[in-house]
Amino acid sequence: VDYIAYYLLHSTGGGKGIETFKERFIYNGLPDFLLKEREAGRIRNLGWSFHGDVATFDYVLSMDVKWDFAMIQLNYVDWRHASRNNHAEYLYNELAKRNIPVNIMEPLLGGRLVKMADHLVARLKQRRPDQSVASWAFRFAGTPKGILSVLSGMTYMEHMRENIATYSPLVPLSDEENEW
Repeated sequence: VDYIAYYLLHSTGGGKGIETFKERFIYNGLPDFLLKEREAGRIRNLGWSFHGDVATFDYVLSMDVKWDFAMIQLNYVDWRHASRNNHAEYLYNELAKRNIPVNIMEPLLGGRLVKMADHLVARLKQRRPDQSVASWAFRFAGTPKGILSVLSGMTYMEHMRENIATYSPLVPLSDEENEW
């Protein structure tokens, strides 16, 4: 190929936060190199994925770089109740303020959001009997404005079919469903 469509700095914020970020990406001049490659057309979209502390997230956003996209973990548990990660609501809103399109990882929280308690599954099935529990999580992740893609993860052909059905076309959550 003549160019890289999406170049992603992976796992910013990992390790020791800002110091690890600087060791991996700043001290070696990587941002300057990547910006020159984008300017030359060999990289079309330059972005980063985030895993870590909010100080590193904010640091990356404060850099003198026009980011073309970012990747964050976003699902309806991490939106406001993240345990290991930062609240996705904050991350998403900071990216949206800057008009940085977002790729979503972990919409099913490693599969945990499809193994819900029976009473919760019953509530979802009451509203949309033909939809799976996973489809609710995918719709939640795909609903905010500026979402480029949702990395759904698939093991079986039926997962792929269901994912395609959920996103072809995506029916965003209504305000009522989102609050529900």
